[in-house]
Amino acid sequence: MTSNWCRCTSCHIGYGWRDASFDFSDPSRIDCLICHDTTGTYAKVPTGCGKERAGLNLLRIAQKVGLPSRANCGACHFCGGGGDAIKHGDLDSTLKNPPGSHDVHMGGQDFSCQECHVTTGHRIAGASTTCAVSEGVVSCLDCHDERPHPEEHPLLRKLNDHQESIACQTCHIPVFAKARPTLMFWDWSKAGKDVRKLPEDPYYISTYHKKKGVLIKRQNVRPIYAWYNGKHRRYLAGDPADLDGATYINKPCGDITDPKAKITPYKLHTAIQPADAVYGCLVIPKLWGGFWKHYDWKRAAEEGMKEAGLRFSGKIRFVNTVMYWRLNHEVVPKQEALSCTQCHSPDGVMDFEALGYKGDPAITGGRFSKTPLNKSSL
Repeated sequence: MTSNWCRCTSCHIGYGWRDASFDFSDPSRIDCLICHDTTGTYAKVPTGCGKERAGLNLLRIAQKVGLPSRANCGACHFCGGGGDAIKHGDLDSTLKNPPGSHDVHMGGQDFSCQECHVTTGHRIAGASTTCAVSEGVVSCLDCHDERPHPEEHPLLRKLNDHQESIACQTCHIPVFAKARPTLMFWDWSKAGKDVRKLPEDPYYISTYHKKKGVLIKRQNVRPIYAWYNGKHRRYLAGDPADLDGATYINKPCGDITDPKAKITPYKLHTAIQPADAVYGCLVIPKLWGGFWKHYDWKRAAEEGMKEAGLRFSGKIRFVNTVMYWRLNHEVVPKQEALSCTQCHSPDGVMDFEALGYKGDPAITGGRFSKTPLNKSSL
């Protein structure tokens, strides 16, 4: 957000949030209506530093305030990153009024966001995947038992045993981006150019935008799986980047030996971003009012890094980056959850060896036990 404030603060709410001097203690700077409007008419100027759009009937909107709806939360969270479903693989405008088959909580049971993201004193429970921000962890176990399946059947008992190593979401979110395509790859190195030939594949959507470069979106995507113990190792501004390999922006912490870690589903977003070729860190470019006007990467880097208080050598190269987006929404009905054989088969969705197992734990044994599963029960 640094050096791009007025574009970003249309969602990162607050009136007049132009720079790092914004006064968070001033109640007159808080935008209450973006969360509490029930008329569906309140809107922001996309580049107005948080200013509301002209021509709104603010008196009527203020007289109709109420509890936040999914549409209120979604006004920012569904459209983060520049459009519907772009940033989060499991959040899009479908969740304003989804069918139960799309999400059993918001569709099947008409949950509001606050049902899970419990809010006390305007502190909204939830831990960010990409930023070190948390107002309290939200867990499936807030509502469900640690052994949620009936114990009468031996197969269901075995599923309960999986809870020690597998997050609920792993089985119950078998695919993401079911209704809207989500951004999977972003090549900033092509921005500012006139790209005519795009990558072609029947399974994804390629687009080009001069301001942003080449974008690849996909729909109905299988997650990737990683061990996660509740923490992520985040890249911070100025940290060294891997100039020849891949820089991980927020890799989940944990591995097969970590008793707190569980196999968790993620959307894996890859990108090509600018880095300082000499100092070896990722560049923070000034985009809004900068690169998006003049399309000069060096100038954009000089302006953005100066405002961020970081040094810049004047030389840029483009590097590969990887970002993990944890999946928590679009929970399917239990009949559509992953079956045993969808994981425990030669062509299953789970790469057990990549997760640190010697092979399929149904054959070689689990991580804390060498006793294999009874294959006849699968």
